[in-house]
Amino acid sequence: MKDKNNVKKGLIYIAFAALMYLIVSYIPFIFGILVTAVSVLTPFIYGFVIAYILKFPFNFFENKVYKRIGLKREKLKVIRKPLAILSTYAAAIAVIVFLILIIVPQLVNSFGELSGSIPEYAKSFENMAHQFVDWLNSTFGLNFTLDDGMFDFVNKFTSMISGGTITETVSKFATSLFPQVLTTAKLVYTGAYNWIIGFVASIYFLSSKDKLCCQIRKLTTAYAPKKSQPKIFEITEMSNKVCGDFIIGRVIDSLIMGILCFIVLTIFRFDYAILISVVIAVTNVIPFFGPFLGAIPSAFILLMIDPTECLWFIVIIVALQQIDGNVIGPKIIGDKIGISGFWILFSIIVGSGLFGIAGMLLGVPVFVVIYNLLGKDVNKKLLKTKEYISKKPKVKADSHAE
Repeated sequence: MKDKNNVKKGLIYIAFAALMYLIVSYIPFIFGILVTAVSVLTPFIYGFVIAYILKFPFNFFENKVYKRIGLKREKLKVIRKPLAILSTYAAAIAVIVFLILIIVPQLVNSFGELSGSIPEYAKSFENMAHQFVDWLNSTFGLNFTLDDGMFDFVNKFTSMISGGTITETVSKFATSLFPQVLTTAKLVYTGAYNWIIGFVASIYFLSSKDKLCCQIRKLTTAYAPKKSQPKIFEITEMSNKVCGDFIIGRVIDSLIMGILCFIVLTIFRFDYAILISVVIAVTNVIPFFGPFLGAIPSAFILLMIDPTECLWFIVIIVALQQIDGNVIGPKIIGDKIGISGFWILFSIIVGSGLFGIAGMLLGVPVFVVIYNLLGKDVNKKLLKTKEYISKKPKVKADSHAE
């Protein structure tokens, strides 16, 4: 029997080694197949993402707004889901139209005004740098100049903006633009096609989500090993809950932060209030690093305009982040993360290194799922160890050993 088991294990190892050799040998071919599959399935991936995000307002409309439909007349219950879908997509389209008609023109105006004023801001920034260097020299008896390596970036920055570097770059880009027109048009067409098909597919995903979940569960039950099925269902349910709660919580939290930032900046008459507020809202979706990613460029823009305004902006952002971290965030997200700040930082860095911006956003919920599953498994193993130790019979001391 032992010989047969050894032969089986040897054959399994040989088959596994052969499989790994084939995978390594055909990595480019396999990678090409994966890339092709992803490109073909891109509209459905977009549709799934859209449907997953819209699932939350859909549940709100179906279970809260239209929950009384069909209570008295059972036949009317069938219209609850279509009404919820119509209301969900009407609300989503209304938000998109609002962004296009209200916010986008103001953003375009802000960008145009900012780009037209950049040479003037660069000149004022250079003057401030001269004043700062003069203050350092007179106060501490130093002999710094803007040509020193410490301040050389000021000359490079101002010469790039106020000189002809940008103009030359734009002209060169314009002359070489024509060969890129077809490529750009193709990319725009592909992107529009993917999003349109994805939007249509999301309607089917959302309207038949219960049926699709049931079919996936049947496939898992039919083909997955019985021992693995409870773990598969546990991982799926935990991923759905953690990712859904975290992503929707971050989006709502960022939206509130953007609105608060816009209100405060507008009250105190800051320049480019709506542009900065949109940047703060978008970057705030990314945990930990998001506030810094939005605040640093915004503060630099205000620094070129007025250093005092930049200083007050930093104070306001710090105050808003304190409110967000101690009041708004806990109320919306609560303790759904359940990991320390170190692991949040770790998951963001690893996720961004592997998958870029998407990894920065999804790294935390994915790590939370892995962390919780690993913690449960560790606790089970420790519990079994304690039970084994407690049930292990005590061995009496040997009299001869004494």
